[in-house]
Amino acid sequence: MELMIVVVVVSVLALIAIYGTNRYIANSKTTEAVQLIGSIKAAEESYKDETFTYLDVTGDLTTYYPSNPKRGQFKVQWGGAPTDIAAKWGTLGVQPAGPVAFVYACVAGDGTAAPPSPSGVTVKGWPTTAQGTPYYVVKAIADLDPGGPETTYISPSFTNQIFSANEGD
Repeated sequence: MELMIVVVVVSVLALIAIYGTNRYIANSKTTEAVQLIGSIKAAEESYKDETFTYLDVTGDLTTYYPSNPKRGQFKVQWGGAPTDIAAKWGTLGVQPAGPVAFVYACVAGDGTAAPPSPSGVTVKGWPTTAQGTPYYVVKAIADLDPGGPETTYISPSFTNQIFSANEGD
């Protein structure tokens, strides 16, 4: 009887350790997105200081770079084949230190239209009409838990916050 109790206790502890380890690994992967979004925001502000406008890199928030059909499940190198989008990221000077698990989109506008809605992330107070000031919106997305919901980060120029959904899932 005592042996059965020991087995049950050890099993419960192992289950907790496995869950905690998996959660830690998933959360560590999200660090890439937060840091690179910060770099993209800084690059957009620097670009605006020189040109008086933000750079529209991907044209919308559904065209991602780099190309990775299994985003989040394995990392891909930033760069690769030369494309218009790769050239625009180069213009911004965005270059991660190594391969990335997330894919990224960055859209900009002159303020005559509302910023694109943050699909996949709930953000209170997101503008639904034109604000009259230039803006950009950066989005990062990855499927860190295959079959589960995609982890999404989004950050606009009109706030310093980075909003997330399904963080670490």
